[in-house]
Amino acid sequence: MAIQKSEEKRQKILQAAIQLFSENGYSKATIKDISKEAGVSFGTVFTYYETKDKLFEAAVLEPLEEMKQVLLSHAEDQEDIIDQIKETIRMHMMYFARQATYARMVQYVIGQRERFPELFDELNAFTEDLQDSLKPLVEKGQEAGVLIKLDPKNVAITYLAYINGVRLTTIDDIDQVPAWNMFVDHAFLLFGPKQ
Repeated sequence: MAIQKSEEKRQKILQAAIQLFSENGYSKATIKDISKEAGVSFGTVFTYYETKDKLFEAAVLEPLEEMKQVLLSHAEDQEDIIDQIKETIRMHMMYFARQATYARMVQYVIGQRERFPELFDELNAFTEDLQDSLKPLVEKGQEAGVLIKLDPKNVAITYLAYINGVRLTTIDDIDQVPAWNMFVDHAFLLFGPKQ
């Protein structure tokens, strides 16, 4: 029970940090503000995170692990590769639809790669992993003759840029399903379906 409460408190701190770092940036987000947002004392933050740097690192990397699990996975193999690709895109898009705050956090780090080189490298490694994970789907579609010949790496880069951009520029909640379904349809076009 004590371990569970401790983890819940750590998660509250982490979520408050993600929120405030994404809204205010590293410099303007203070431990005082984070502790207030989390509903804990100033000193409690340091019980879980030694420094502001360590908290910022956790705020970037811990959600990235969850993102990897979702975005590096695909819909189950299906007889129709088009259906499999569309279901994979839908799974990715619906996940991203819930990640507005974290998407801003990622863009903050990417926009300041010189300031946060280790974190940028982690994010960049993830994009390379995503490219590798999508390559078999693209190749399978091309081999089946339902996708035009495009470089799978370029498809993956464009796809990630698209879903990230949609999340950063769309204010609609996930509840606005018709809008998000449109984004799924448009993302599919990036894979180069033959007409």
